[in-house]
Amino acid sequence: MKLFVVLLMAILSYASCKPPSCDDAVPFSTSFTGTCTNKWKNLKPILRPTQAGVGWAWVQRKLDKEFNKESDAQDEMDDLSVPCVLGPGNLLYAVDSHHTLTALDLSGWEDTKVTVEVLCDLRALSPSDFWEEMEERSWVYLLSAADSRSSLPTPISPSDLPDEFAYGSFANDYYRSLSAFVRKVKNETCPSDDKYCERCYDRVCSEDGGGIPFFEFRWGYFFNDATFGASGGWASEDDRDVFVKLFEKADTDSDIGEVDVEGWENAAEALIPLCREGGAAIKYELPGGVLGGGALPGAVDGWIELEEDPVCDEPLPCAVVHSSIPSATVPSAIHERVQEGVEAEGGTEGG
Repeated sequence: MKLFVVLLMAILSYASCKPPSCDDAVPFSTSFTGTCTNKWKNLKPILRPTQAGVGWAWVQRKLDKEFNKESDAQDEMDDLSVPCVLGPGNLLYAVDSHHTLTALDLSGWEDTKVTVEVLCDLRALSPSDFWEEMEERSWVYLLSAADSRSSLPTPISPSDLPDEFAYGSFANDYYRSLSAFVRKVKNETCPSDDKYCERCYDRVCSEDGGGIPFFEFRWGYFFNDATFGASGGWASEDDRDVFVKLFEKADTDSDIGEVDVEGWENAAEALIPLCREGGAAIKYELPGGVLGGGALPGAVDGWIELEEDPVCDEPLPCAVVHSSIPSATVPSAIHERVQEGVEAEGGTEGG
């Protein structure tokens, strides 16, 4: 009888062109891809993260700007489809939007409807085969958050990942916060319709139009290594000292509600010379493994005025996965894909 009711609900949902409830689509199907929806309070118990840390300061900024009211929360989530993979135990693994979902959970707006896009149904795999597949497709980020301002991330295993979307479950990834804030650095020389034209980097897409996995994590690693690691990179030691002082001033372990967002914005602004001067970002080579090796995506040489970020394609389902190689680092070659008047916040954040 229960199965009949579920099937009837699915048929009615299809007939009305509305996505089914994830409560119905997931546990009562043998294979499911596509869209489903749920209130956050019902989705949260079956949703799992695929990264160990989020930037607490960036979560605070999202909470302040996008989740002040219940209507704001719903507007924000109406513009988002959370890409997920179905795994063993009928669990959904989110492969993007970790900061947005953490901010939603902190907001307390439990009845907010969330749309999920199931890219792949891997429930038939054993746990070990599941995680192997997730790593192969760059759908899980298996590096730790740095233990301190001056330490680099280290490899982790899937068992080290949080088991829920709750603020206290995630480690505080300082550099993931900075790599988001540097996209929002304003400059008075920019035109009125693009106030971030002198930001740190151009959030390019892969050569076939999709998002580049772990984009902000790659830049966070660079900031860390160039400032405190052996690679160096700052053209001016004075500029480095200014950044370090502002970074130290921004309390890295403040609880939500106490984060000095303006302090983080100031530290991010002090990073712009590292991004733009001396060729450090252009010349930098990422380590292999999780971060993929090769050049930093979206690095620019000099004070080039950037246009709005391009809008990358949504993640592809199981059959095809985008290359992680960016199509170009020269802005003019990328921005043929820009949708006029749209400021891209999305792409594969890895967070």
